[in-house]
Amino acid sequence: MRCYSKILLLLMTGNSFCLLVYFADLQLKTLKTDLKLSNISAYAENSRKNLKIQWESFILFCLYFNFCYLPASTETIQLYSQFLSRSFKSVASIRNYLSGVRTVHQLLGYNLNEMNTFLINFTLRGISRLKCHCVKQAQPITPFILSKIYLTLNFKDPENLVLWCLFLFAFFLLARKSNLVPTTLKDLINHKCLIRSDVTRVHGDLIVTMNWTKTIQFGERLLQTPLLKLPGSCLCPVTAYDNMLKFIPGKPADALFLLPNGKPVTYYLFQNKLRQVLNDLGFDSSLYSSHSFRRGFATLAFKNNISSDEIQILGDWHSDVYKRYISLSIEDKCKIMKDISHVFYV
Repeated sequence: MRCYSKILLLLMTGNSFCLLVYFADLQLKTLKTDLKLSNISAYAENSRKNLKIQWESFILFCLYFNFCYLPASTETIQLYSQFLSRSFKSVASIRNYLSGVRTVHQLLGYNLNEMNTFLINFTLRGISRLKCHCVKQAQPITPFILSKIYLTLNFKDPENLVLWCLFLFAFFLLARKSNLVPTTLKDLINHKCLIRSDVTRVHGDLIVTMNWTKTIQFGERLLQTPLLKLPGSCLCPVTAYDNMLKFIPGKPADALFLLPNGKPVTYYLFQNKLRQVLNDLGFDSSLYSSHSFRRGFATLAFKNNISSDEIQILGDWHSDVYKRYISLSIEDKCKIMKDISHVFYV
């Protein structure tokens, strides 16, 4: 009411110039608010949290050793890298923390040209050689393992119907866990994980649509993946989906994977149930994770001569990093060697 009263007063006095200035001030205030929101939205929520942790870690390091942190010198960054190497096994983790330090410098308007990138990378190279860290990868889930899981689950329990459908969707969609189930309720509210309306039927098969993934941050495209009916197979994702809906119906906006009590399956439950079942089957569950499904299908596709480009598209990879997910056993490598051994008989 005060706003309109002020405008009315200005109009009555005929002071059009003051009115114009008032509207300009009002618009500028709104513009600044919008700019602040845009700047905050530039990074995803998890990225902002990581950036905060990385910067706080650097500040504490500098305060402890009485170093200047703004702007940080090359030597300070080198010493910080050495300090982080005491806790981190992977140099990639150290690089992430250094990237956070650089980002905050840039956000605060500091020039990074004076930092000697060569010397910093030189230090990281030395740390890499000394630590010789081998990245641990989750073992792939194979169709054989899935079949064993199927025989183990008690499908009289509706919860197992839901988890079995989740396992098959994770495998055939090559989906990241963040797209399958929520870690927190906020993931569901922001529609980062699958909901019931994301699955549609086309001639007996299913089309699963994702509007957000690790590589789709700004809604610039949709990721659609078909799930085909596999008649007579215990690994049919369509049959598993139908069985789940029969016992646990839901609304279009509900999480795709709902428990009988109406609560969504969380990542914690997903991971725990997978490892519990694998332990029951005699596998070392510590070697597997939800990522094992994604790696398993990529490996299966590669072994069946699916092209690299097709695997990359199916798995929604932007780069050829997917090659790290493909696992070849000693038997597979022996077969490759045998296939080319004929060239040595000349």
